[in-house]
Amino acid sequence: MKRRNIRELETSEVWDRLFDCLINTFYYQLRQQLGYPFGTFTPEPVIRFGGFDLQEPWLDKNKKTNIRCGWHRREPFCRIGELVIYNRYIYLNKLFLYQQLGFQLYYLNPKEFTKLFNLDNLMKVMAHELAHALLTDLNPQSQEVNQGHGKKHDEYTQKFLDLIIKSSEYQQLKKYWK
Repeated sequence: MKRRNIRELETSEVWDRLFDCLINTFYYQLRQQLGYPFGTFTPEPVIRFGGFDLQEPWLDKNKKTNIRCGWHRREPFCRIGELVIYNRYIYLNKLFLYQQLGFQLYYLNPKEFTKLFNLDNLMKVMAHELAHALLTDLNPQSQEVNQGHGKKHDEYTQKFLDLIIKSSEYQQLKKYWK
């Protein structure tokens, strides 16, 4: 059996395709549940997985360690001829992949590292970023205040998380994730 090294796994298109599929599936399922099926918005936004990117921890003003586990980026407007496209990108920290492979980086305490980058937290981060994408489409102004966080963001994050945890995709992923 051929062994794969960490470089091959972290650049593998399989991860990108899997998370692109998961992000789109959960985004449109919740929109459907909320009464905003595909075709509601003109033009329809394009939600994409931007990939895994390595983010380093930093110390905040209270000397507490922080790290970005996930983030989103919005391209407010793109036009090709008459076609208008609104893109939303969701990114995840590459440390989720490293934890899965047993490769610990930046954190001396293995429990702390695993707590931050385990499957449950990955799903919470995905739900959080999906809530930003949905609110960008439903109420763009909400994303300009308090970095897009607030009561509605918390509500949609929980709805996404509930949807994800109940999904067959999550149940299948749980079988393979450490």
